[in-house]
Amino acid sequence: MGHIRINYTEPDANTYESVEILFGRFAGKEEKRIFNTGNFIQDWYDMRKFMINEMEDEPYMTHSSSVDHFFMDGAEYESAYLHIIDEKPVLKYFDRSDPNWLFTQRDIDENGLEFFVPENTQPTWEELKEMCKK
Repeated sequence: MGHIRINYTEPDANTYESVEILFGRFAGKEEKRIFNTGNFIQDWYDMRKFMINEMEDEPYMTHSSSVDHFFMDGAEYESAYLHIIDEKPVLKYFDRSDPNWLFTQRDIDENGLEFFVPENTQPTWEELKEMCKK
């Protein structure tokens, strides 16, 4: 089972350091990979890219409580969910103007892969990729 954590000094989200992933337990050789450009959006993107390209044998992923705490402590990012529609990558966002969004839009997070974008923005997949070019 893979395990994702966000390294920062609680309770200040502005002290962000890195995204870390532990994996390989089922194969009997636990490994750690740290993504630490100092840019949370870039690091999460790079971590997801690593997961897609390098971790096809990892059956499950979990988040440490540090992921939830990072956002509860004021991190200014929003979730964007990658979907494939007609063989093209598309980012989907919750429409929170719908009072029942948590129930009516469940497919967005249940069927998508979570990335993060700056708060109050909704970039396209291509725009997010451009933001994350090294």
